[in-house]
Amino acid sequence: MILKSIIYLFAIISITCAFSAFKTERAVNSHPEKLMKAIRKFTQSDETKGLACDACTGVVDTIQTMIKDGKKDEEIEDFLIKTCQDLKIEQNYVCNQIIHQFAPEAIFFLTHAIVTPAEICGAFIKDCGVSENPFDDIWPFEIPGGKPAPQPFPVVKNPMKKLRVLHLTDIHIDRNYSVGSEANCGYKKLINTDAFCCRVYPDDKEEDVRTVDKEKSVPAGYWGSPYKCDIPFRTFINAMEHISKNDKFDYIIVTGDLESHDIWDYTKSRTMTNIMNITSILNSYFPNTPIYQATGNHEGVPIDAMGPHSMPEYSTRGPQWLYNTFAQAWKRDLPASTQSGIKYRASYAVQPYQGLKLISLNTIYCSEVNLYNYLNQTDPDGTLQWLSDELLASEKIGQKVHIMSHIPPGESYCMKGWSYNFYRLVERFESTIMFIALGHTHKDHFEVYYENADVKGRAIQVNWIAPSLTTFADSNPAYRVYEFDGNYQGSTFTVLEAETYYTDIEKATEDVPPVWELEYKFTEEYDMSDLTPESFKELINKLKKDEKLFKVFYKNYHRKETKCDLICKDEVICKMKSARSHDKELFCGLL
Repeated sequence: MILKSIIYLFAIISITCAFSAFKTERAVNSHPEKLMKAIRKFTQSDETKGLACDACTGVVDTIQTMIKDGKKDEEIEDFLIKTCQDLKIEQNYVCNQIIHQFAPEAIFFLTHAIVTPAEICGAFIKDCGVSENPFDDIWPFEIPGGKPAPQPFPVVKNPMKKLRVLHLTDIHIDRNYSVGSEANCGYKKLINTDAFCCRVYPDDKEEDVRTVDKEKSVPAGYWGSPYKCDIPFRTFINAMEHISKNDKFDYIIVTGDLESHDIWDYTKSRTMTNIMNITSILNSYFPNTPIYQATGNHEGVPIDAMGPHSMPEYSTRGPQWLYNTFAQAWKRDLPASTQSGIKYRASYAVQPYQGLKLISLNTIYCSEVNLYNYLNQTDPDGTLQWLSDELLASEKIGQKVHIMSHIPPGESYCMKGWSYNFYRLVERFESTIMFIALGHTHKDHFEVYYENADVKGRAIQVNWIAPSLTTFADSNPAYRVYEFDGNYQGSTFTVLEAETYYTDIEKATEDVPPVWELEYKFTEEYDMSDLTPESFKELINKLKKDEKLFKVFYKNYHRKETKCDLICKDEVICKMKSARSHDKELFCGLL
């Protein structure tokens, strides 16, 4: 699924025209990736792709012409707002807000990028103007030589000491959560662009558009609802109270996305306040436990907008305000030496224990929704080069490395060139990198790396993708706890166990608070003797063959019973094998 719903906002509107012409009404999940999956199916259909291509190139050409003719940004925005509202892509309020939020960034991109309508539309509409996606270039990146001879991944049966680490990700607090509002919402007038539920919208007073054609109404619960909703503030507090009272950790990692999914209402001041507030709360519940954070894509304003220093107008359009906020918010548990790296690229390296380096990596520089990446994709702000240097320095002294970040490099959300080169770094430093923690998808799953990207060959590393604290979308809140071999002379710092805790949010009421419980332990649930990459490779094979075991996995994936047909199963298995984006044929051709 290629996510370009923001990057190609104009193109989406034009495709909507095509939907309208065919009088097609589809209920699409509000998550942008689900939206773009539906749009891609439409645009790649032989019956409709021609119309979609013509509509897309026509609208993009119109906007580029308006820019060349000196039209003001406000005039272009008014054109887009009217189109959005007339075609009922969303409620009038959301149309107005989302265009104002993203149009300036998109207009800036079209003004500075040397790109044609055919190239823009061809990036995600099959056979539309160009034979290859111009944004899928693999840019050159030098990998250090001198790789040590590969050794078997360490297996520790009787560790002298263990580290216990809490992983929180995708918290997504909705401070406008409204108890009793529609949880099972959907704007089915047309393509359901960005349905976000469990809150009251200004347009709801005029027309109950978010329950149109729905068979039933689901009132938003007091503590949350496993639909297209984020969690209320009280649920976050409840989770922190439970965790802090019932467990002890050596340190905590938080891998981004604190904001709610109302992307049309983001402001810099709101985001800064939210980052400082949530960090302060975390610090108050864990006053003596180090907390290490990484940025999520929802911290950008607009979403994912984190341009490198090389972009034009960096002083006014760049994310310096955000990186400065991170530096201030995160400083309690970080040495002063990390401040410059955070302020420059929102990345840093720290040594929690002797023999271990923890790297917080900004993967928004690989985001397909980060428009600024398209002006120059080559290693934004030298972040992969910085990572390579950190890994090489650790290798030279025998130090092990854990990487924490937000976007999994195997997700289509991550641009092909960046993902390709990150994969190469993981291969090169397979003896140094012991653990990679990620979030973003909101699901509980993993991705495996293979030597030479050969799924028949040796598995060398795993992306651990943790479940979200938010319920968005269609999941129960959860958090992850890892046990590592560590903090003694000769520690391997490998994962020994992974525990997932969750709450069945629909059982909680105003009088009965959420009950948090252990959902499963990884080794026990999947009958694994260890958590090495090779064991994950074997697990993939078991999940392909054992339908009962796969159903267990898919229940854990959402933290609730959810159906998954054969096509769904193939997609899920494919994700497990693909730690590199936009290479489905290579990694999944044997499915």
